[in-house]
Amino acid sequence: MATPAETAYGKAQGREGVIKELVMDHLPLVRSIVSRVCGGLRPSVSEEDLISAGTLGLVQAAHRYDSSQGTKFATFAYARVKGAVVDCLRQSDPLAKSAREQLTALRRHIQEFRKSNGRKPSVEELAAQADMSEEGVLKYLSYEKWDYVGSLQRVVDGPHEQQNPLEELLVSDAETPLDELERQERMERLSQAVQRLPEREKQIIVMYYYEDLYMAEMAEILGVSESRVSQLHTRALYNLTRKLEEE
Repeated sequence: MATPAETAYGKAQGREGVIKELVMDHLPLVRSIVSRVCGGLRPSVSEEDLISAGTLGLVQAAHRYDSSQGTKFATFAYARVKGAVVDCLRQSDPLAKSAREQLTALRRHIQEFRKSNGRKPSVEELAAQADMSEEGVLKYLSYEKWDYVGSLQRVVDGPHEQQNPLEELLVSDAETPLDELERQERMERLSQAVQRLPEREKQIIVMYYYEDLYMAEMAEILGVSESRVSQLHTRALYNLTRKLEEE
């Protein structure tokens, strides 16, 4: 059901007062996205700066929102807010030169392995090829873990111009019978890939994306540290992209 602001927007698009109300109604969405994107990370940019970037994305989404398309504003705004937050993180570039070089080397090893073997390497194979520990590999991969959701979406959705993040793929409302059928097919592919993950990684995906738990909550349930949950999350996302690419 549309919110009062969305209903008013449909009657009077472009009015600054209505745009402001849409933004104010959805400010909690910005904080939620910042918390989820940065879960387990220690970015060099402050939380306030990330929230400011996300809020700017929210304002831009409010100006571009067209309620006549039948899409909820939260769904429409999600990708734009998250994109603004991720861009802010990338621009801050918290990696030292040596860490950046290691991450670049890992990407090169992944490309070389895929070229030779026709698939993405496992974390274990990547560690062996890079002559690093698995913990070291996961440490560097975690710096760009916000990219994995986009990678998952590209694998599941294909080369469409507009793509929703993984969270929306899991929970978004379909608008037509065809939309519902397509979403069910994507969900089936994703569900099958999740089922092929190791049990602990499967737990991580289910708790984070299906049950909407935060890293701290997951750490308490699993009886491990929050940093360990972040490491498992990185591994799970990496392996999930591998499972989907193998189909």
